[in-house]
Amino acid sequence: MRHLRLIRFLKIIGAFFPIHIIFAQLKYNLISMFYWAFLFMLISGSFGKAFGVPYLFLSPEYLGNVSAWSFALLGFSIGGFIMAFNTYSYIKLGPRYSFLAIVSRPFYKFCINNSFIPVLFIFYYIYKMTQFQRIEELSSFWNLFIYTFSFLGGIFAFIILSLFYFFPTTRERGEKLAQEDSSTNPIQSVTQSSTKWYNYFRTEHEKTHHYIGKGLKIYQSRSTKHLDKAIIEHVFAKNRINASIFEILTIVAFIISGQFIDYPLFEFPAGMSIILLLTMIHMLFSALMSWFHRWTYPILFASIALMNYLSVTTELFTFKNFAYGLDYSDSKTQDYSINAIELNYKKNHSEVESKKNIISILENWKKKTGEKKPKLILLNTSGGGSRSALWTFTVLQNCDQALNEQLTEHLNLITGASGGMVGAAYYREICLRNNKNEIPNRYAKKYGDNLSKDLLNKLAFSISTNDLFFRYRSFSYDNKKYTRDRGYAFEEHLHENTENLLQHNLGYYKSYEQRAEIPLMIFSPTIVNDGRRLLMSSQSLSFITKNKDCPTQVSSSFENIDYQSFFSENNPQEMRFSSVLRASATFPFIMPMMTMPTEPGMQLMDAGIRDNYGTKTTMDYLFSLEKWIKENTSGVIILEIRDTKRILSNELYDHISLTHKITLPFGNMYNNFPRTQDFDQEQLLKLGIKSFSFPIDIISFNLRESRNDHISLSWHLTKQEKNKIAQAFYSVNNQTSFERLKALIAHKKTI
Repeated sequence: MRHLRLIRFLKIIGAFFPIHIIFAQLKYNLISMFYWAFLFMLISGSFGKAFGVPYLFLSPEYLGNVSAWSFALLGFSIGGFIMAFNTYSYIKLGPRYSFLAIVSRPFYKFCINNSFIPVLFIFYYIYKMTQFQRIEELSSFWNLFIYTFSFLGGIFAFIILSLFYFFPTTRERGEKLAQEDSSTNPIQSVTQSSTKWYNYFRTEHEKTHHYIGKGLKIYQSRSTKHLDKAIIEHVFAKNRINASIFEILTIVAFIISGQFIDYPLFEFPAGMSIILLLTMIHMLFSALMSWFHRWTYPILFASIALMNYLSVTTELFTFKNFAYGLDYSDSKTQDYSINAIELNYKKNHSEVESKKNIISILENWKKKTGEKKPKLILLNTSGGGSRSALWTFTVLQNCDQALNEQLTEHLNLITGASGGMVGAAYYREICLRNNKNEIPNRYAKKYGDNLSKDLLNKLAFSISTNDLFFRYRSFSYDNKKYTRDRGYAFEEHLHENTENLLQHNLGYYKSYEQRAEIPLMIFSPTIVNDGRRLLMSSQSLSFITKNKDCPTQVSSSFENIDYQSFFSENNPQEMRFSSVLRASATFPFIMPMMTMPTEPGMQLMDAGIRDNYGTKTTMDYLFSLEKWIKENTSGVIILEIRDTKRILSNELYDHISLTHKITLPFGNMYNNFPRTQDFDQEQLLKLGIKSFSFPIDIISFNLRESRNDHISLSWHLTKQEKNKIAQAFYSVNNQTSFERLKALIAHKKTI
């Protein structure tokens, strides 16, 4: 008896429709399964944790705050993804279950029975979110309840709106289907199958399913043998059309919403933008599959190949991003080739004039210190998104305040990459305005708070709703027209956060640097075309790129290109300063490569690709000015502000697995990328210190000192990460570095 009950139970389980759907998803719908696996990996931290991607979901920020609205919006986007999953699954799997054609509201019934994976994801998300909020954000129980309620409310809001669309269009019952058939004998078409009687023995018997229906009760499926196959196909075809229309309308609505990105209300959480992007891709693919079926893949590949061809032969699909302020007129387009680089390299007198200008700056700097032989302080700041920007700003502000402005007084050069240069540029601007009595206190806390604000929401929303589809919007800057894209969104968000203090062109700083009122800044974005570096500054840097003391056989590769001389006809000083910052901070895919006015287009990316810590530029600077430094200073202090210590404490090495042996040859290029730069630049520093005829002291301030000190590499920081950065300055090692800096400055003043 027990065996019979067990067999009967197993048969019921085997006939349970939700279980059938799960196996069908794994068998016929791997694309949707890939999306869900990707989302589970994001939430769990298995993917993107180093870049802070999970935090965009676990602690979404909207209008500068983590709030009920931010979770509601995130939930709304996930509701959209769930409906995209349901519509594609219905199109893909629905026809395999013919009984759906004779139930009321078939799409609604299918969604309920297809809800196992979405419900599992929702519960898992709520668990991870509450855990993160409780531990990292120290949220109260009441806040956790509000966040969870808002998140679920957002999900149900989208689902209810979607079902309101589907309900009126999927009400047909089996009894009505025959009346819509064009057969001359409608009774026969309903009650009799067109299949011959003997085919019953040649085909499989129709399976019975137990599905969740009205009132969440279990119902047994009805037979569809009495229906003509064409009628069933008609029902699913009609539902498929409705689903496709719904998907297209949803995609259009998302894209239209992207046109309001300039309004604060539309600066949606970055996590929401990621979900929107996945949803639109899923819905678009679903719509194509419903129209073209198996021809979808050849059509997609052919379309990509055509777009690639047109991007090379025409202006279509080029998706250029511009350096705002530069002249891109056809008559000013520069040739970018080895011959053009060499010709610029050999321009007469440019090196002499450039070096004369820099020495004049150094003389003014020396005069400002009031010392016979002052210490020359050079700042090297590392890339690393918002964490490096805030860390660099924090170190400069704290050191300068504790040393009575002696740091900025003796700081001559700032160089580095990405976020660190953003933080340094912001502090330099604040000091300049403070000296001009435009702001009362350079040490006010609000400036650090401004820099720590989110920079990712507007950027991510622009990617998901504008950059990947249509770029027809434009804006004017300095009477020149440029396309709006995520590069523009980043700059606008940066200016908004920093109260427009950096709203200048590059040339604005030229006279201030020449008078040594502020330190010189050298940016060095990487030229993707050939791996060279474009050295950008308000001053000509030909003295570095064409150092006559360097042997010809060593310098013949023309590694560095001087921005001012190469683009002298394109109004180089008119380039927007935030565009210069962005050129140095263009992290792959997150922000677009910047296309310069050359033919073919010179593409700029993050300076960290070649020199993440500024060491190469610093050594070039010292090598070119060695004689003056020896005669006029008591030595050099290289102040390193790094987001990660060279060797982290508690650093461990894992055993190599079978899969690691396959992936390590490729993963090594990325995982060890900063480490290999450290090795190379450490050797460069050793050689420089031994060869230079003046003393060099290196002082490092490190944000991450331990393997467990995790702060994401992103343009978004959580509350806990901001606190970690604020406290890092007071670590034992960093306080030791500060005391060394203080002692060197005090010793210098006694000389």
